[in-house]
Amino acid sequence: MTIFNLLIILISNILINTFIIFFSKRLDLFITDHLHEGPQRFHENPTPRIGGFGIFVALSIGLLLYNPKLWIYIIVSLPVFLSGFIEDLTRSLHPKMRLILMSVGATAAFFILDVKITKVDVPLIDPILSISLISFLFTVFALVGLSNAINIIDGFNGLASGVSIMILLAITYVANNVGDFLVRDLSIMTIFALLGFFILNFPFGKIFLGDGGAYFIGFWIGVLVVLLVKNNPSVSPWFALAVNFYPVYDVLFSIYRRKFIQEKSAFDPDALHLHTIIYRIFISRKFNIQNKVLQNSLTSIFLWILNLFAVVPAVVFYSNTLYLVVVCFIFAVICNLTYKNLIYVKAGPFLK
Repeated sequence: MTIFNLLIILISNILINTFIIFFSKRLDLFITDHLHEGPQRFHENPTPRIGGFGIFVALSIGLLLYNPKLWIYIIVSLPVFLSGFIEDLTRSLHPKMRLILMSVGATAAFFILDVKITKVDVPLIDPILSISLISFLFTVFALVGLSNAINIIDGFNGLASGVSIMILLAITYVANNVGDFLVRDLSIMTIFALLGFFILNFPFGKIFLGDGGAYFIGFWIGVLVVLLVKNNPSVSPWFALAVNFYPVYDVLFSIYRRKFIQEKSAFDPDALHLHTIIYRIFISRKFNIQNKVLQNSLTSIFLWILNLFAVVPAVVFYSNTLYLVVVCFIFAVICNLTYKNLIYVKAGPFLK
């Protein structure tokens, strides 16, 4: 991998997404806001939501320049990207079909790229994961789950992309430490692909990641971190969870909240994610900022800082399972307390 390759990735992404922004404003192309009304929408101006297209194309170019044999990585991840990209453009792809397409990509990753979860450092579970069928099912579940987790936190300018860059930086560091240069280089290329999008998305939100971009990045992070753990025994399986714990926590807590507290479908969208609560209750009330775009971006900065409480310890203790379990537990407690206190503030009179 050379600086030239990385610059090609970065510039390609910027040019593609700038092109989308420019022509969507003038020809009303790629603007599908009317199809995406809902409780999780926090922008006012019509904005293209296919920034993931630029990321996918730019990273594909980078992979082929790095090693033409890596074309198989592009093919494997294509169904996952398309599951969101089609939804971004049409809002007509049924959730079950999206899950099927993501599962196809995860299945291909398992059998073609040898992306397999074979242990989690839990004595009673590791023998079960040694069974190929169980390993396959758990790997597909994990990859699809992480794809959706990144999509769930994609609510504000720079939030999902910023968190993903932090996670990828952590993977890069650990991969370099253990001598896994393929994972290191793939991770660095992904960072540059994300940076090209990030500078157009944060802070002013000129283009959005979209489901295609979020699913693809979540899937790609999953592939890299599973390969890192599988091929390097010195890296604890809990590193994969700890470094991704903020998005994973958000999706698990959302399912619990909707199913057991609100008693409704776990898949119904709402405005009660941690990032939306922080925006509505903390950022909007505590900071005297009238500009909605700046409020939006400040929310992302707050959550980047929160994410560091998982990512930094995950890097420091990447080989120590016990410490990583403690990191996950402490981060979950921090998130629970933050969520509880913010909801308590929202109760208003009960504070008196």
